[in-house]
Amino acid sequence: MQVVLFSPYPKTKREELFDRDEELREIKHAVERGERLILLLGIRRLGKSSLLNVALNELPYPSVKVDVRKTYSEYSSVSRYAIGRAIVSSLEGRRRLLEELKDFLSRIRGIAVSGLRIEVSPKGFSLTELLEALNEYGERKGRVVIAFDEAQYLRFGGATRYDGIIAYAVDNLENLTFVLTGSEVGLLFDFLKFHDPEAPLFGRYHHDIELKRFSPELSEEFLRKGFEEAGVPVGDDELRMAVGELDGIPGWLALYGYIRTTRNLGHDDAIAEVLKEAKAVVGRELSRLFSYSPRYRVILKAVALGYSRWRDIKDYVTMKLGYINDSNFSALLENLVKSGYVEKAGGGYRIPDPVLERVFREL
Repeated sequence: MQVVLFSPYPKTKREELFDRDEELREIKHAVERGERLILLLGIRRLGKSSLLNVALNELPYPSVKVDVRKTYSEYSSVSRYAIGRAIVSSLEGRRRLLEELKDFLSRIRGIAVSGLRIEVSPKGFSLTELLEALNEYGERKGRVVIAFDEAQYLRFGGATRYDGIIAYAVDNLENLTFVLTGSEVGLLFDFLKFHDPEAPLFGRYHHDIELKRFSPELSEEFLRKGFEEAGVPVGDDELRMAVGELDGIPGWLALYGYIRTTRNLGHDDAIAEVLKEAKAVVGRELSRLFSYSPRYRVILKAVALGYSRWRDIKDYVTMKLGYINDSNFSALLENLVKSGYVEKAGGGYRIPDPVLERVFREL
C-alpha cells in the first residue's frame, strides 16, 4: 500500500505535495527576481517545511538548508560554529556541489576541506566569510539560496548577532537569497526587528508568504485523494466529520489519514490516536515553557475552555493560582501569542489549532 499524501514525514517532491501551487510559484518567482529575504510564515503543521523542501528541489540554483531548531537541540545553542557546521553538513554527500565549492571553502578561516569531508573549527571560523564564499560561487551559478527553517531559534545566538549578519548579507551579497520559515511568527519578528530603528534589519525589504489552513472543501479533497491513493474506501460523512474535528490543518489531516490507513482503525479510534499524538507534541514543545511558569498551562486551558477576553482569562488564572499583576499576566499571554499557540481574533483570544485546543482543555 502506497502512502504519499498521508506520509507523516516532510515532503520533498512536487507529486507528494497537495495543493500549495500558488505559494510554491510565489517562492520561485521571488527567488528568480533576485529578492534577498523571503519569509515563509504560518502556524505549526501547515506544511512550511514540506513546501520549502519542494521549492529548493525545483529551483535551478544551488541551495543549503539549516533546521535551526534541530541545531539548537543538538548543540544547546546556535553559535556561529553550530550554524556554520549545519551549513557545511548540508553540502556533504552532494558530490557535485561540494566539488564545485571546494576552492571557495578552502579559503575560509576555520574550514578545512579533505576529499568530500569538510571540517569546521570552533576557533577562528568566520560565518561571514562562509556567506561571502557562497555569494562568490553564486555569481557563477546565478544565485545561492540559504534556508533557515524555524529561524526564530537564531535569537539564541548569544554573542553572534544573526540579524546583523543577515542585514550585511542582504545589503552586500547580491547573489544570496535567504528564506526564513517561522511557526512562532511573533518571536521571529521580535528577532528580526524590522521596525526597530536601532536594529540591523530596520527598514529592509522582505517578501512575506503566509500559509493558510485548507478550506473545508480542500480538506475533504485532500482526505479523499489520500484514501484513494491508499486504496481505503471512506464515505463522505466520515470525511466531513474528520474535517469538522481537525479543521484544515494539513499535519493533523495527514496524521489522521496515516493512522486510519496503516493501522486499520475506524474513525473514532483514529481521532483518539491523533489526540494522543497531540498530547505528546504538547509535552515536547511546551515542557520548557511550562517549567518557566505554571501560569502558561492555566492560561492555555482558560482560552481553550472559551475564556476569550483578557479580563476573563486573568480572572481564571487568579482563581486557580492566586494573584498576578496585570503587567506580568499580559507578558505571559503575549508570549503565547508570539509562540503561535494563542492568537488574537475579534477583540479576544483563541487557540488557532482545534486539536491542540482539545488537548489544552485537559491541562
